[in-house]
Amino acid sequence: MKIIKGFTLIELLVVIAIISCFTAILFPVFAQAKLAAKKTTDVSNEKQIGLGALMYAGDFDDQFPRNDYRVPTRQSWAPITYAEAEGPYIKNGVENVTWVMKTAGQTGPVATTAIWDSPTQPQNTRYGYATNGAIFPSGQYWNFDGGANPYKDQTGDGTATGNPAVPSMSQTQLPHPATTLMLVTIGIVVPWGAANPYMQSDVYWWAGASANIKGAIPPAAWDSDNAQTPDWSGSLTGVGPYDSLPRFRFAGPSLNETFADGHVHTRTKGALGWCSDMFVAGSYADSYAGGAPWDDSWTFFPGNVCAGYSQ
Repeated sequence: MKIIKGFTLIELLVVIAIISCFTAILFPVFAQAKLAAKKTTDVSNEKQIGLGALMYAGDFDDQFPRNDYRVPTRQSWAPITYAEAEGPYIKNGVENVTWVMKTAGQTGPVATTAIWDSPTQPQNTRYGYATNGAIFPSGQYWNFDGGANPYKDQTGDGTATGNPAVPSMSQTQLPHPATTLMLVTIGIVVPWGAANPYMQSDVYWWAGASANIKGAIPPAAWDSDNAQTPDWSGSLTGVGPYDSLPRFRFAGPSLNETFADGHVHTRTKGALGWCSDMFVAGSYADSYAGGAPWDDSWTFFPGNVCAGYSQ
């Protein structure tokens, strides 16, 4: 009769220990590979969005679309954005839905799926990507954050006032399109299921509000997807206005950024700044600047946050 020898308890424990060691080694590798795959998808998304913006500009006198504006027939929290404006050129991820409209049964376009969602943003959220207001000016920002200004063209529900809309920027107006930021990922307010529809693109918040951080590089604590209400007090240790500023979700930490000429690049946290990447002379990014110019050129004067940087 043949005797079959089984594992001893010691041998079984050794095998389990070996498997545990392999698991501890391989799982982080799998996680890194998964994040790398998401980064590649993110690059593809941003590349398509950037090319869509260039195609849009080609049909509209070289002007980029506005980042957002309200429409009287739509809910105030669901403005038309650059994404819907680019939809006909990209034909990906824009759906006609009823929940953005005020009248039952009516439908309107909204970009909520496919390339309009960053693969690393929390699930079931909107506005994962945000644009540079210097070249994609925000209608909402100019209508509700700037007090009395010549570009207050809408009331709170989107009704026209008769004033001209804040003008978009032409690609040919940009002195450095290959180094001017167009699009990045943005922080998400998880309970709201969304970010701010537009990114804060004037120097004040990038420089830490009254902190006046050199280079206008947002405080590290303001980079998050968070359940807390965004903090607009200016505290450098709080969560800050994270729903209106870039979000670094990849290793480094880093993010992918799309430039105004359409190419995509990876930038590490601390290297992305308003002075070097966001400012565009003659742009309409800051409704609080008052008078003319409206472009915060003063920040490059000696003693200010962009002193030493080239315009």
